[in-house]
Amino acid sequence: MSNVFRYGVYGVGRIGKVHAAIVQEQGQQIVAIGDDVQAAVDAAQRELGLPSVQTFNDAAAMAQALAGKIDAMIIASHTKDHARHALPFVQAHIPIYLEKPLTDDLSEAFAFVEAIGRDPRQIQIGLQRRYDPALLHTKQLIQAGLIGDVREIRCILRDQYPPPPTYSSRGLIIDMGIHVADEAIFLLDEFPNEVWASVHRTKGYNSPIDEGGDTAFVTFTTASNVLGRLDLSRTHASGYNNETYIIGTRGTIHTGRFAGYPGPIHVELWQSDGTLHPESKTFEMTYLKGDYPEFLPRFDAAYRRAHQQFRADIETGASFVVTQNEVLDAQVFVEAAHRSAQHGSRRYRMQRFDDLHQYRAACIANGLMDEEGGGG
Repeated sequence: MSNVFRYGVYGVGRIGKVHAAIVQEQGQQIVAIGDDVQAAVDAAQRELGLPSVQTFNDAAAMAQALAGKIDAMIIASHTKDHARHALPFVQAHIPIYLEKPLTDDLSEAFAFVEAIGRDPRQIQIGLQRRYDPALLHTKQLIQAGLIGDVREIRCILRDQYPPPPTYSSRGLIIDMGIHVADEAIFLLDEFPNEVWASVHRTKGYNSPIDEGGDTAFVTFTTASNVLGRLDLSRTHASGYNNETYIIGTRGTIHTGRFAGYPGPIHVELWQSDGTLHPESKTFEMTYLKGDYPEFLPRFDAAYRRAHQQFRADIETGASFVVTQNEVLDAQVFVEAAHRSAQHGSRRYRMQRFDDLHQYRAACIANGLMDEEGGGG
């Protein structure tokens, strides 16, 4: 394989163009793009400077045409289409960088993983927080035991603006919450066992799409008695905000407190005497020019690292860091929270199994899917 990767990209809306631009800036070559909507293909050709690449309006046809001719595929289509668009490329043995989640339907997510198996060298999922320098440092501090045993975790994600009219979302918790659901699992190395949630409509919010509300609170517990919460909103008027608190028996970590946008990303480890630990660090956001998605300054470095690691893992044959297996866990988590919010904050149990048949059966037993598998 050459040092310069030949990429295809399917789904060239907002996030698809972000991924495409990043790999171009990293010196890689985009040889084909596609989208179900031809207008999106035309716009991407202009904006990415790709007037003569192959173009497609069908993922299966693209996979068939490009099998053996490209090194990697980026898929960033609408959430509901992810699994359907990814499967032909898996079958063509093309490594895939797939935007989260697997799909917006839990049954389809299970069916997709059952179809492709658990092999962690097929798909890397675009849950970029697992590559974020600040959150990686946070995890190192937790693993070093510097705050003792974890008692509580609170993961906060607040957008400044509503999503664009072209956005596809089954609900605020399902779509937005999956990022911080995965973040909590990643930081704790533990899957939740119970969840309850609520969604709210707050003052002065107008959105082109209906996600059931603009603000949500998700509370959960784990088997080791950690108490957790995910706070989600589209209404943070001061700018994009992602911060995390981890409260332990001997100290507290606060990562990403709002300090202007763009601005510094503080990882503050507060000790039991009220002072900062020397391992506290500050990271910087990326200061970008022109128009860009509101989340990009905070996670630009993470996206870039994710793509670099994706290519390195392909070249060495290593397992990808975050795969269909990890995102399936996050989807089970947010599905339970979504259903809780729909049913008056009812508590839902969750159980995770390596065996997919057991895992699916547990989701059915816990009310997250029906017997036929419907996750909606």
